[in-house]
Amino acid sequence: MIKIEKKYHFYAGHRNFSAGEKCGRPHGHTYDIVCTFEFGIMKNGITMLFSDIDKLVEPILKEYDHYFLLNIDDPLVEIFELAGEKYKTVPFETSAENMAIWLFNRIKNEAGLPISKIEFGETKTSKIIYEEK
Repeated sequence: MIKIEKKYHFYAGHRNFSAGEKCGRPHGHTYDIVCTFEFGIMKNGITMLFSDIDKLVEPILKEYDHYFLLNIDDPLVEIFELAGEKYKTVPFETSAENMAIWLFNRIKNEAGLPISKIEFGETKTSKIIYEEK
C-alpha cells in the first residue's frame, strides 16, 4: 500500500448559527487541509502524479475559497441575498466536523480518488481528523 499526502488551504467566512455566541457570530478562517490517499497499484514506479491529484481536488476546494459559508437554513442567507453578497450554502451547520466529512465525501465520490483520511484545521492549534474505516 502506498500513501500520498497532499496539503491544501482555502479562506472562508462562516458562522454556526446554533453553536453559541462565539461561533454563532460571523467570522473567518484559513482552513488547512491534509488529504491522505491510499493506492494499491503502481504503474512504471508511480501510483498517481501529484499534479493529477491536484487537478481533481483543487476545483472542489476552490468552490469555497473566499466565500461566506452558510447552512441553507441560516437566516443570514436571506440577508446576504438581499445585499448581493457572495456566499455558498451547504445542507448542514458549517462546523469543522461537518466540513471535514463533506469534503472527504466530495473528494471520494466526485473526484473518484482513494482518500482514506482528511485533516481539517480551522485554527492553527486545532483540527478535525476524519477517517473512513
